[in-house]
Amino acid sequence: MSFRQLAALVCASVMFSAGLVAGAPAAQKREPSKEVRSKLFNQLLAENKELRECIEGEEGGVRAAEEATTVEEVDLNRDGVSEYEVGPSGRCTCGMVNCSIYIYRQSARGYELILEDAAGLGIELMKTSSKGYADLRVDARNNAATYSRTTYKFDGKQYRDMGTMVVHHETGESKPATRRVQFKRGMSSTTVQGKASIAMPDIYLVGASAGQTMTVQLTAPRKSVRFSVMSPTTDSLVTDNQRTWTGPLPETGDYTIIVDADEKGGSYSMSITIK
Repeated sequence: MSFRQLAALVCASVMFSAGLVAGAPAAQKREPSKEVRSKLFNQLLAENKELRECIEGEEGGVRAAEEATTVEEVDLNRDGVSEYEVGPSGRCTCGMVNCSIYIYRQSARGYELILEDAAGLGIELMKTSSKGYADLRVDARNNAATYSRTTYKFDGKQYRDMGTMVVHHETGESKPATRRVQFKRGMSSTTVQGKASIAMPDIYLVGASAGQTMTVQLTAPRKSVRFSVMSPTTDSLVTDNQRTWTGPLPETGDYTIIVDADEKGGSYSMSITIK
């Protein structure tokens, strides 16, 4: 698998496609007044310098971006006072399909941002709630085979990402988008097991320091099952398409180990050692 394909898989693992989960009712949404739309759009740009600069450099500039931005009212805590889902569109906030999503609530000083860094096709309200606010699900398109499902819960001040699952369209198989590798106290090695394919890779995060040595040993009945390792900050490949590898680590941070295979996939056992 090429570096570009690997990078796409890692990025796609935090997104998923449309389709409601049973028991997750659609949010009851309404359009606010033009005045409210304008205030929310301007506040979004004021709070996000990079976004504002990007939009200013686009054809049509701020005016065109404001016209293309959707703003919808939704009562997340059922108190009769609307919160607002703000969905900018265009190259600055959207990929091929998925767009950034922001949620504001009314406050004594105007509007307060309570959800950011979400990307997908919109929010869906779940039947469950946290701190009086409905839990949210954001669907984001992944690829032809899979989509991802991210859940957000309110902590009293903001909505927090509670994890992302990757789901196969046809089979319904699901797995965490990423898994954190944990070492028992006093141990420098651990073993993980799983089943992976090109459509449903397993992605592990391993914390390590520059100068340490990582050893990865994968055992699998099918030869197509392989792993690659990516660096923490540059997402460059440390090693690719391996079953056994040992090497020094150039950076401090979370290394990404991606296990995949061909379309048939296969089970595996993989030991990871950091010294």
